[in-house]
Amino acid sequence: MIGGEKPPEELGRYTGFLLNWIGSRSRARFLEALADVGLHPREFAVLNIIASRPGITQHAIGSKADVDPSTMVALLDGLEHRGLAERRPNPEDRRKRAVHLTPDGEKTLARGREIAAVVGRTTFERLDAGERKQLNALLRKTAGLD
Repeated sequence: MIGGEKPPEELGRYTGFLLNWIGSRSRARFLEALADVGLHPREFAVLNIIASRPGITQHAIGSKADVDPSTMVALLDGLEHRGLAERRPNPEDRRKRAVHLTPDGEKTLARGREIAAVVGRTTFERLDAGERKQLNALLRKTAGLD
């Protein structure tokens, strides 16, 4: 694990520092846990986007996941090679490809979501359910999602 179990008290009054400190530890745990199913957090994000929007274009996935186009091509090539996603002709524009999850992709994503839930509970275990819900609402508001 990165650093100690607690952040330095001297920095504990800075919200941005605390978010970064917690995020770094959560990211490291998530990266390690996802490795058990052969996923990287970026792939987990992309699979979630595809699952929520079957037939989405490669470009739209990249925009939503904040992945540059050349990295997106390689990422989708890897998911396709592993049988987790597939590109199909786009019925609305033959120059584009519609991206879909395969059944193996759906199973892998389901397992990844279970892992994400466990890591989230571990990261925020000091908060009760109401506090976690409130924190999520505040972070969504801060991020401009609500």
